[in-house]
Amino acid sequence: MNAISATRRTLRREWTSFGVLLIVSVGLMGISDTGTVHDLQSAFYTVARPIETVINDAADTAGSYWSALTQIDRLRSQNEQLKQDNLTLQEELDRMSAISKLNDDWTKITAAQGSVPYQTTPVRVIVRDLSNVGQQTLIISKGSNDGIVVGQTVIDAGGALVGRIATVEATVSTILLISDPTSVVVGKEAISGATGTIYGSISGNLQMSYVDVSVDVAVTLKGRAVVTAGESLPNTTDISPYPPGLLIGTITSVKPDRNLVVQSATITPAAHLTDATFLLVIVGYRGGFGPSIPSGCIAAPAVTGKTATPTSSPSPGPSTGPSAGPSISCPPIFTAGPSGSVKPTATPKPTATPIPLPLPSAS
Repeated sequence: MNAISATRRTLRREWTSFGVLLIVSVGLMGISDTGTVHDLQSAFYTVARPIETVINDAADTAGSYWSALTQIDRLRSQNEQLKQDNLTLQEELDRMSAISKLNDDWTKITAAQGSVPYQTTPVRVIVRDLSNVGQQTLIISKGSNDGIVVGQTVIDAGGALVGRIATVEATVSTILLISDPTSVVVGKEAISGATGTIYGSISGNLQMSYVDVSVDVAVTLKGRAVVTAGESLPNTTDISPYPPGLLIGTITSVKPDRNLVVQSATITPAAHLTDATFLLVIVGYRGGFGPSIPSGCIAAPAVTGKTATPTSSPSPGPSTGPSAGPSISCPPIFTAGPSGSVKPTATPKPTATPIPLPLPSAS
């Protein structure tokens, strides 16, 4: 019973509210066209328009700020992406430049290999140690497995002297540069023929000492090229470990001293010691200390010839005393041909050793 009463009261309130709203709506519709209402609407619009304008401007400003923030964030992301793309392109460009230089260096070294009058093998520099702490060396990409041995001479693509092989392992080798203070080579000035001993230095320049020229000639040497002498010691089988005619560098200064018999000079190396990528190792030239010549055997110095082949074996010379001395076997003298090979040349005939006669006794 209570529930039914509550439901009826609820329905009456709803219908009453609906009726009131309907009457108010009809009344408003009836008076909406009156002048008083129009005046009230105009006054309300006059008061509300500035507020509406402020609210609209604030909404537009907030929307603009939000749009700007969104755009800035998007631009920031695009900028970071562009930076990454730029770095990638720069790395590729640098890599292309390095590859291009590598190809150019390889082309130069292969062209030089055909123009050098020695048997050579190209190698690549893989490690550089040019500090002033230890020896100035380069490590190359070939070793004993490729026929590299200690003492072989190394040149660059221009044919200039770089150094000699100092140590050899199975797959890598170490080059002692001519700029190292422990490096020594005998050089010759190309025009005057003046020779001197060339040492490396910490500065990278080469010092040429014991130059066998007068002071007047020494002052004219500046600006001239110096090459390896490649000479042999007379009456020995010793040949220079460096092939003759390899460019060492250019004389940049001379220190003449009239109080000295020999002079000294400074040389700038011609080889690219710091930035060379590929080098040539001369594998077909042998030099160094040869076998000793026995006493009584006079050997002529080795000379560089176009060809050199062994000739007949030595025969005893004519006797100069009552009886001929014993024959002496002389070791062959080696000749370095332009191809870099070293072959024995003709062996000189030994001279007979006279037998000493007893001196007459004093009367």
